[in-house]
Amino acid sequence: MTLHDLPDALLKAILRPLATLLYAAANNDPDAAWKAALQTVTLHDPHSIAELRLAVRIETFSIQANEAAAQAGTPDMPLLRAIRLRSGAVALSREAEKAEHRLEKLRSARHQGAPEPAEPPQEAETASVQRATALVADTRKIAAYAASHGLSFGQALKQRNREQRLAERQAKQAARLQSMATPAPA
Repeated sequence: MTLHDLPDALLKAILRPLATLLYAAANNDPDAAWKAALQTVTLHDPHSIAELRLAVRIETFSIQANEAAAQAGTPDMPLLRAIRLRSGAVALSREAEKAEHRLEKLRSARHQGAPEPAEPPQEAETASVQRATALVADTRKIAAYAASHGLSFGQALKQRNREQRLAERQAKQAARLQSMATPAPA
């Protein structure tokens, strides 16, 4: 199997997470992001859908690990957040290594002429990976907000937290007012 043998819609569905991560690096050019994703995965020489999925996992987790490590090294990053980002980078790197190990096992079986095993069930992402990817995405949003408003990361984080607390208080107050306005059933 080559990547060109796959239906275009299936290939795009599998490559979407990687293309999304490469979008900013491709200067927000969607065609360049898709091309970069395809070229990156092609370097792993996948011969089955399972190998293709693992190649995407390897690259996706590696890019996110690198981004988390880079974010942690930002000079104005609050210490606690930097520690959480570094920890997340380690968790993401481990997941990339696990995917790489599984890809090597599949390749080894293929080279030995063994029939292709049934596609293994997709592993659920561990809680630490989910937290790490969410933290990286949140840090990216805060950094973008800080840059667009001329704030340091710490200032933007404090402002965002204040805004979240205010929104939560307003929602609670609105719910309390709503409950007071609704007559009790008789």
